[in-house]
Amino acid sequence: MKAVGVASALFLVTSLTEAGSLTGTIHLSGDARPSPTRVENTTDPEVCGEAQTLEDLLVGEDGGLQNVIVSITGAPEVAVEPETLVLDNVGCRFDPHVAVVTVGSTIVAHNSDTVLHTTHIYGPREWNISLPIHGMRSSRVLTKSGIYSVKCDVHGWMQAFVRVDPHPFHAVTDAEGTFRIDGIPPGTYTLELWHERLGPLRREVTVRAGEPTRIEIEYRQEKTR
Repeated sequence: MKAVGVASALFLVTSLTEAGSLTGTIHLSGDARPSPTRVENTTDPEVCGEAQTLEDLLVGEDGGLQNVIVSITGAPEVAVEPETLVLDNVGCRFDPHVAVVTVGSTIVAHNSDTVLHTTHIYGPREWNISLPIHGMRSSRVLTKSGIYSVKCDVHGWMQAFVRVDPHPFHAVTDAEGTFRIDGIPPGTYTLELWHERLGPLRREVTVRAGEPTRIEIEYRQEKTR
């Protein structure tokens, strides 16, 4: 199963003797610590509670921004094994909220709750998976790259996002806003960042052979609502 958070994995780059790594922290500018969008709930409140959040803006004490997707573009193709991402419906939310996987990976929709959920996947491909029974699972293979959004048709606040890339050079920031990507072929790349509420950013980054590269990136506070 794909580990989500500080997404870090070492991949074999057969055409190179050395590879570099990229680490960094994504911050939200300013001193304010905005909260995620909060919604009142009347659907299955005995299981889901009377209030939920969209988890759409999670900021740490030091301003680190969680759930930012970080992906390198223009990297050479490397052979990687397909992954399995379990997207759990648990506590009337999707877990994980944001994830990255490679093309050909399998997404497994799972219902850990005792109420009906749907895992409705939108993006380059679309599926609507009904999970009426506790413990039920259903899987799909992600054959096309892009960003997929996931909703539950029963509980409107439930949402998740999955980026699918043809390469393994991507990550999701953790609760402190940090990330790490290993095994990167040396070179200068465009680094694409994406956050569900703050939108996209792009930065140029140079990765050197056999050594770590560290970056700090800031999302501007005034872009929040």
